[in-house]
Amino acid sequence: MSSVIRFQFAKGPEVQFLSHLDLVRTMERALRRAGLPIAYSEGFTPRPIMSFSYALPVGILSEAEYGDYTFAEALAPEEFVARYNQHLPTGFRVLQAECLPSGTPTLQRVINAARWRIVLPATSLEAERIAKRWEELQLVDSFKVQRETKKGSREVDLRPLLFEVVQISQTPTATTFECLCAVGSENLRMDELGSLLGFSHLEALITRIGQYHKVGNSYVPPVGNRGSE
Repeated sequence: MSSVIRFQFAKGPEVQFLSHLDLVRTMERALRRAGLPIAYSEGFTPRPIMSFSYALPVGILSEAEYGDYTFAEALAPEEFVARYNQHLPTGFRVLQAECLPSGTPTLQRVINAARWRIVLPATSLEAERIAKRWEELQLVDSFKVQRETKKGSREVDLRPLLFEVVQISQTPTATTFECLCAVGSENLRMDELGSLLGFSHLEALITRIGQYHKVGNSYVPPVGNRGSE
């Protein structure tokens, strides 16, 4: 009897510059060290049956990464969290987990929105400037830029990909705000978010603090409280 566990985990500053491929390798090694009964694919090169939400850009922190693991035998979420956290390296920590009903869609099929916390070095009017840019953006229908891809350059309208800017605050040392943005097949990059709001993403400390299935005005997280945010 197999079971699928979906879990939320954090990626801290100790592993801030780890690539997504290295993250997957690290998580797999911790599974083996913990002796957890992960299921394997069939064929000549069996692989652990595990998948993750959309890759986090290198250099960005997270409080809301997600993974789905299929186990070869039933495993209680509480046991999984306790055993896995004992063997994950510093910088990674599982925050919660739950068993999935049969037929639950994969993470990348349901997640289409993410919440980001942006912390900028403060200037005297930084918070006011961010708030003004957001007010101006709410009055326009489009904000088009050229996006460079592996297949060349193409025009992209960024405006529909930024849903909300909230909780803008300022201290003597930093300006902090949160943004809800599209992620997935329609994705707002952090450099593009900077273009929309007038800041340099290279100067910001950015943390992904939520991932959701957006339906209308409701934001449903993939683990835990499944009600709208």
